[in-house]
Amino acid sequence: MGFDDREYNQYQPAGSAWSRYSMVTILIAINVIIFFADAFTPDIGAAAGGEPVGVHWLGEFLSAKTQQWYYVWTWLTHGFAHAAIDSKMGLMHIGGNMLTLYFLGRSVEYRLGRNEFLKFYLIAIVIGFLGFFAVNLLQGNPQASLVGASGAVSAVVVLFIFYFPRQKLYLWGILEMPAWALGVLMLAINIYYALAPDSGVAWEAHAAGALFGYLYYKQGWNLSGLNVPESITSRVRNSGGLKIHDPDAGGPNEKLKQKADAILEKINQQGEASLSSRERKTLQRYSEEIRKQRK
Repeated sequence: MGFDDREYNQYQPAGSAWSRYSMVTILIAINVIIFFADAFTPDIGAAAGGEPVGVHWLGEFLSAKTQQWYYVWTWLTHGFAHAAIDSKMGLMHIGGNMLTLYFLGRSVEYRLGRNEFLKFYLIAIVIGFLGFFAVNLLQGNPQASLVGASGAVSAVVVLFIFYFPRQKLYLWGILEMPAWALGVLMLAINIYYALAPDSGVAWEAHAAGALFGYLYYKQGWNLSGLNVPESITSRVRNSGGLKIHDPDAGGPNEKLKQKADAILEKINQQGEASLSSRERKTLQRYSEEIRKQRK
């Protein structure tokens, strides 16, 4: 049974609107909004008086370029832009990244917690660019440009593989394989693109993000020392914390409910792995109480 199916997870978060959605959902929404907003900005080729080139102003502004590495903000912003909607790779580019993030990222976020997942994801975007920049510099290609969340998504995929190696996945919704096999396939694809001339795929960012995910897991890193603004992570500090949804009048005793609220808030911020055996038993007991009442 997945976390989404557990009765004790049917809660209604208190606090700002941000806290009502998973960080994965918020990140996907930002990417999709930027993708469609980019379509309404001018094509840079047509704007210059030439033929359209399938690159629009917003995507160009957010992209990271090796020759303009000193535009430090683009180390991060490129991870929220994708190939333009009217380009050859547009819908496939954002669709592949966002679907992967949706199906695998939610489990990783649950494992890490909301705050840690956001830090991990943003750092992976930056690491992706640094890997892309370093390889292109060594290859004598100072004119390379990078857009897309692939570096961060690759890092998330690697964590999913290590956390849930035997989890069954369906490639393209058809081919069943364990998560570890997906890791082998991902490595093979990146090697192929690395050897293929002019592939147009930023395999360097994929590889750098994947390496970061591997080191994060193997070294047991924790990013709690890095502070993210509370307006982004929506830490809930009011007395209610995460409110468990109880549609029926007269639920489990109030003391047990308060304990479960506090534990759910801990999961939201620090991930499931942070729970002690006692806290897990408390949630199980709460789940059983809810189940009994619904019978």
